[in-house]
Amino acid sequence: MKQPFLIFVDGPMGSGKTTTTKLLNSELPDTARVAFPDIKRLIPNYGENSKTIPIIKDVMAVMIDKYLECGVSVVVEQVSKQDGIEKLKQIAEKRNAPFFAYRMTAAKATRWERVKERTRQMMEIEELPESKVAELQGYFEPNNRFYEENPSDLSIEIDTGNNNSAEVVEIIKGNIQ
Repeated sequence: MKQPFLIFVDGPMGSGKTTTTKLLNSELPDTARVAFPDIKRLIPNYGENSKTIPIIKDVMAVMIDKYLECGVSVVVEQVSKQDGIEKLKQIAEKRNAPFFAYRMTAAKATRWERVKERTRQMMEIEELPESKVAELQGYFEPNNRFYEENPSDLSIEIDTGNNNSAEVVEIIKGNIQ
């Protein structure tokens, strides 16, 4: 059995986290994808608050640890501060799994257009109503401070504005081999 590894991917809204982790998951054999947005849906009456976020992160940590223990590599999608990244690195070290951390970046305007386009496609409409744009803006603007509020010296930055999804995945795959 090949040595399992742990890949961590973070970044603000619209930076390409989900696209990257889903593509990595489909291209890497024996690899699980553990993503904060998916796990949060398992929490009853979910709301991003001081009660639920630690629960979700604890559940993710247990899942990641168990996958690695069983020889399954893991791709993690989660927005995290430095201490959260260090916690994941410790899980990898506990299981003798190589750890790779990546931070997706893109210009604010690029990310904003991606968020609107993704929402438009999910809603299956031609144009977003102004009320939805305002709602998205309410989430996007605080999240836009991500880079300043969450510095990391453990992550390699990849500009998804200058690289398409396939190129981003090839960069990551090249680093883990």
